[in-house]
Amino acid sequence: MAAGIEKPYDIILSTEGTEWHGEAEVHPLISREVAKRTFFKVAESPAQVTIDGQSINLENYKVLVADHRGIRDDLDTNDQLIPLHIPKAGYTSIPNEAVWDVMEGALKDIGAKITSVCTLERGRKFSISTDIGGSDMTINKDKFKAYLNFTTSHDGTIAMNVYDSMIRIVCMNTFRWSMEAMGDVQFKVYHTKNANLALGNLGDLVNAILQGRTELKEVMEYLATCRVDGNEAIAMAMGYFAQTTGTTKLSTRAINAANEITLLFSRGIGNKGESLYDLANGATEFWTSGNGVGKNNSSANRLYRSAMGSAADHKQSFIAMLTSENSRSEALELGKEALALAK
Repeated sequence: MAAGIEKPYDIILSTEGTEWHGEAEVHPLISREVAKRTFFKVAESPAQVTIDGQSINLENYKVLVADHRGIRDDLDTNDQLIPLHIPKAGYTSIPNEAVWDVMEGALKDIGAKITSVCTLERGRKFSISTDIGGSDMTINKDKFKAYLNFTTSHDGTIAMNVYDSMIRIVCMNTFRWSMEAMGDVQFKVYHTKNANLALGNLGDLVNAILQGRTELKEVMEYLATCRVDGNEAIAMAMGYFAQTTGTTKLSTRAINAANEITLLFSRGIGNKGESLYDLANGATEFWTSGNGVGKNNSSANRLYRSAMGSAADHKQSFIAMLTSENSRSEALELGKEALALAK
């Protein structure tokens, strides 16, 4: 299983290539006809358990099964019914085709292009990534591309979400990263009896997304003009944790985090150690793929997240600190005090 892709059950469709895992089918255009193999039916039945030879109904629960019959002739007969979830009776599944319908209806008039469609974890997750235009950005010579993502699950882990992201979904890693980076501009539908998939306000949502992209570009370009050296970078990183914890006597964990962010400020991907833009990128890398996510120690990861908040929250808060001159100045002074206490 490569990053949540379980073959032959899961299907990854992409316009960009076979992707890093080599599992994607490449299509110049992903149409409904191309995507229909991901539109399995979600069958429901009462939940039962057998105890001492006796079948007992589990009241208020049901079983959800992915029914690929008539859709996936490439699967063996025994593999065409796949268990998905045992939710409470009030849980309502949102079929993959319904998500496609929402996407297609909402974007048909703005010339959006579908760039990837995925089922993941034996169909328990589903996503569509689209390019709605205005998605290419160049900041400080770095190139970025944004996508409007549609995601849902059939295992109770997430609602149906529509949100902007710099990450195109092609596996569970990108699925998780894009969800973690989800901002405030989004549309969400929960799996309840009266779930309403209508995106009547999509025009407002798209306008807010495009405005947000413009504001992000302006903020990051501003940070690129603010020159800082290594001493100021470590002080601001230390000061951020002092602001977060309310004390300049920092824990070993916070000190180590500040040191790694400063290291990434100068040695992180594409960074030169010259500006607040590099420091923002260093912090983003730390909380995206570095020790800030605790990926090598699950218990430490749980402790870190419960004590100091999620990695996504830290990324947003750190950049907010950098973009506010008052907050940045305060962090610099607190960081100098924290550095003196740490010696």
